[in-house]
Amino acid sequence: MVLVLSTTRFPISKVKEVGKRYLEVAKEFPPDKSLEKVILQLGTRTIGNEIEVISLVEVKEGKYEELLERNTKVRLRYADIEGINFIDGTFLSGVKSLPMIGLKMPE
Repeated sequence: MVLVLSTTRFPISKVKEVGKRYLEVAKEFPPDKSLEKVILQLGTRTIGNEIEVISLVEVKEGKYEELLERNTKVRLRYADIEGINFIDGTFLSGVKSLPMIGLKMPE
C-alpha cells in the first residue's frame, strides 16, 4: 500500500484564517473514497509560533497521480495565506517495501 502523509504549517497568528478556509475547502473537496482511505485527519500540534497539522491517507491502487492532482488543487486554495507551507510525503508500507529486499512482513 502507498501512504501519503500531508503536513501543513502556518503561523499561529493565521489560525482563524486557515481554519475558516479549511471549512470552505472541505465542502468543495470532501474526502474521496475512490482515491483514498483516510487514516488520520487533522492531527494538530503547536511548535513554537507555528501550528502543524498532519493527515495520513492510504492511496487506492492506481490512484496516486489522481490524488496528487486533487491535493494540488486543494493547496492552491490556500495560496493567498501568508506563511502557510505544505509538505506531502509518500511512503510504502512494509508489505510493499520488504519484498524489495527479499523479505516479508510477519503475520
